[in-house]
Amino acid sequence: MRHRNKGRKLNRTASHRQALRRNLAAALLRRERVVTTPAKAKEVRPFVERLITLARRALPFKDTGDRDDRARYLRYYRLAVQRLQDGEMVRKLFGEGRWREEAQSLAQRYADRPGGYTRIVKLGGSRLGVPVGAKVSAISELTYGMAGVERSLRLTGNRLGDNAPQVLFELVEQERGPAAEEEVAPTVAVSEEPAGNEKENGAGQQKGA
Repeated sequence: MRHRNKGRKLNRTASHRQALRRNLAAALLRRERVVTTPAKAKEVRPFVERLITLARRALPFKDTGDRDDRARYLRYYRLAVQRLQDGEMVRKLFGEGRWREEAQSLAQRYADRPGGYTRIVKLGGSRLGVPVGAKVSAISELTYGMAGVERSLRLTGNRLGDNAPQVLFELVEQERGPAAEEEVAPTVAVSEEPAGNEKENGAGQQKGA
């Protein structure tokens, strides 16, 4: 029985899970999209969302000149450093360092968004990253549209097993207007299906009929 034991074991020890959570969260904050397994994405998603919430809560206390506000800001900042243990990505979260000049901090990006900073898009198909019937060196590029924004991701081959389920784990765009809120269904196109699969699918439909 696993009463009051939250989270997924992921076939790892506690210290290994903690390292996995931090490393995957840092990779997501750095590149803003990664390809991983559904279990890992679902496990890391709350961790990343809480980090961004910490940065959003600290935003009103930043650069106010008040001593108490500075203490509150440092408290949130140190909590993020303690949890993530990646100084560069914490600076990106809070808008410090080079992100202060560019005004591209994640806290400012999601200042008006109450949660839901990440999304998980399921990727179907076998041997994703290497088209069926092609050589391993033939790497495909994933192109998809989400909420009116066109995105592309160059895949580096399937490193998770031939039939391992994969998801696209990414940060959402900036806050959108009311008109764009309805466009939430992704359109994913990786490569054309071979003729053999079409025949098999047609035969399966005839048998089912």
